[in-house]
Amino acid sequence: MTRSLLHLFPRVKLTAGDIRYSFAGVRPLPFAPKEKASSVTRKHYLHDHAQDGAEHMISVIGGKLTTAAELARQCAARIGISRNSLKTLAIVSANGTELLLDRWVVEISNAGGISDAAARGIVEWHGKRALEISRMAQRGAELRAPLCSHTEHIVAEAIDAFAGECAVTLGDVLLRRVPVALGGCWSSACSREAAARIGAVLGWRDKQSAAELEAFEIERSAFLRKPAQVNALLEAAAD
Repeated sequence: MTRSLLHLFPRVKLTAGDIRYSFAGVRPLPFAPKEKASSVTRKHYLHDHAQDGAEHMISVIGGKLTTAAELARQCAARIGISRNSLKTLAIVSANGTELLLDRWVVEISNAGGISDAAARGIVEWHGKRALEISRMAQRGAELRAPLCSHTEHIVAEAIDAFAGECAVTLGDVLLRRVPVALGGCWSSACSREAAARIGAVLGWRDKQSAAELEAFEIERSAFLRKPAQVNALLEAAAD
């Protein structure tokens, strides 16, 4: 990645040390250990786990973006939803979509007594749960408070993650459900601030807050740390 960037922008003064974090999308290919990845089929199929002792559990194997709609129809049919009952997809212009989004943001802002910026973040990240979260925020100023001074995302989003999104730890919330801690401006001060505000609403005692904060910082540090081998490759590419 560094090599490609320097090839396109040879005058920039960047090294591997300037990279804060990275991510990779993983294609769900069928398991084929004896084949090269490029040779594995991109077709999808559905595996019913009834014979494995897991009734009503279906795994989607393979697939790609261009066949996602058909895959969704097959999944719906497998769980008993007829094609006739499926809603027809509407094609909306970019301007029309933006207008609908703006209206929804205003609705969420008014429902929760929060800023338009906070409402937009909730709408874009939480979709249909946005109204539920905004109504939660209406219950108190502590729920409408930002998670830290660098973000518009609010404490109510974190509380919703614990209540309705199976979050168990502070790391679940800030790294996966409302992943503001992956932002470049996040610091240890932000971690302390978020932990204190979330803990105050959840009724954490000092000992629990300290334990959650410590575990979160360890997890975040490990999450962002580049493996030594990758570091060496990136440094070599930057030379």
